[in-house]
Amino acid sequence: MTEKAAFRADIKARTAALSLVYLADSDRGILKSLLALPEFQAARRVFLYISFGREVDTRALIDLCRKLKKPVAAPTNLNAGRMDFALLERPLSELPTGVYGIPQPPDDAVRVTPEADDLVVVPALCYDRERYRLGRGGGYYDRFLADCPAFKLGLCREELVVDSVPRESHDRRVDCLVTEKNVLR
Repeated sequence: MTEKAAFRADIKARTAALSLVYLADSDRGILKSLLALPEFQAARRVFLYISFGREVDTRALIDLCRKLKKPVAAPTNLNAGRMDFALLERPLSELPTGVYGIPQPPDDAVRVTPEADDLVVVPALCYDRERYRLGRGGGYYDRFLADCPAFKLGLCREELVVDSVPRESHDRRVDCLVTEKNVLR
């Protein structure tokens, strides 16, 4: 088992041990901090993942963006190691299930590419204090973020922020990390 694989297994076990009360409380705190960020307020569009399992909840954020009339885009087309984003124009309950069992925009959804005035919310199993992430191991976001001009934001529960994640040369860090207790830049 590689160092990253062992670290990933440890973080998954730590995540599974978190209480439902903590998950709900941290989701609320993270959302509150995110909404206060000037980068969120100024963002023309929000590119984000659709949360599942014990990931930081993005479904409430999607609802709020819709109320604020901010277009929202989510990952789609995870073929050949590539990730595209498409606008979310349907209710989440009507989205088809994509690769890995994650809801995604339908095939006919409008594809969009992030620009400098957009915000990209990046998922992770955990982050470190230098804003590097440990993803699920597919490399989709690292490839996507390599040339992304948008403001990149990570969401992480404080209990899952670590001193350092195993890194490789292709790993990308985010511009800002939001937990329920801190905003790290």
